[in-house]
Amino acid sequence: MANEQNIQRTDLARIRPDAFLRQPAAATRATGKTAFETRLEQALGNDPETQRRTREELKTIVLAVQAGFTDPWQLTDLIFQARHPELIGADLSQSPELLDEWNDISARLVQPMLNDLAALQSSAAPGQAPGGPDRHFVAPSSDDAAPRGVGKDKMAAASALDPLIEQAVALCPGLPPRLLKSLLVQESGLRTDVVNQYGYAGIAQIGRREARELGLSVGVPGTESDERLNPSLAIPAAARLLHVKAQRLTEMAFSRYGTPQGDEYWKFVMGAYNGGEGTITVAMGHAYREGLARAREEGLTGPEAVAFAREWATKWEHLALGGETAPLALAAARYFPKLAAQKFVEIRNYPEQIVARAARRRTAAG
Repeated sequence: MANEQNIQRTDLARIRPDAFLRQPAAATRATGKTAFETRLEQALGNDPETQRRTREELKTIVLAVQAGFTDPWQLTDLIFQARHPELIGADLSQSPELLDEWNDISARLVQPMLNDLAALQSSAAPGQAPGGPDRHFVAPSSDDAAPRGVGKDKMAAASALDPLIEQAVALCPGLPPRLLKSLLVQESGLRTDVVNQYGYAGIAQIGRREARELGLSVGVPGTESDERLNPSLAIPAAARLLHVKAQRLTEMAFSRYGTPQGDEYWKFVMGAYNGGEGTITVAMGHAYREGLARAREEGLTGPEAVAFAREWATKWEHLALGGETAPLALAAARYFPKLAAQKFVEIRNYPEQIVARAARRRTAAG
């Protein structure tokens, strides 16, 4: 059981960035290195000027997380744009060097720092295992470790959403409540008042166009007139939107390329929630054609080749095989030409994280 002193020290809402950076990293406690020293070694070597900049960037990440910004993409943008303010809004897809820098910030600074924060957060909650290296930090909720001191209130508020979620899934036949809740955690950390820089708002991060389609009034975005900020309206709307995505995928993609089964089905639907059903349809088309080519290499023809291709195209992991020429990467380049590389990674990881989180919670519940 953590004592009161530990609770105070590990409350992310109160900890100073300098204090966090002086704490030993979990992986290096035996050597006595601090999280900051470890991060510098991993990220940028021993150049003093580069280390100075990195120290400020790490502080910025901690401060941003304390302020409620936990999306890795946004945090990476924050650091990249601080380095290159003249490139805000610029198209990075034409510059491999800038894309490499953006990805380097994400891989070497943002994600490791979020993992450190997640581990710190978990250490403050009795009965919860520390976050592993692949655990993505999200805002505290009943589904993830919460900072002590505010954790009970947040957990109670999150639990209060469960009846809404249980009722809402009826609007999307077959959708397990655990997956809808995990999607809401992914989108907003179960915070109801979030409005991101692109205008998506509320616990389900619904855009203005989708809100109109779902019958929600936006009014003045981010104010009381914005119904996306009302969880009793936004959660059912999210379930309806998932049902719409599922119907469109059935018509556009599944009927042509095969229908995924089990959790795989929901990975495709949730991929469409994030990246659009058009993106997923194009990606499945590429995967289907790749499956046909593989079938022919195996000597399959006719119905057997088609069956192989449909089976291949209905596995989410197959959409991400091939790097820049992966089916999902090609689809992202078509629909998000200015953000293709970043959007590919985001759409690829989004449903995997949702399903994995839901599975962990189901296992923990027995």
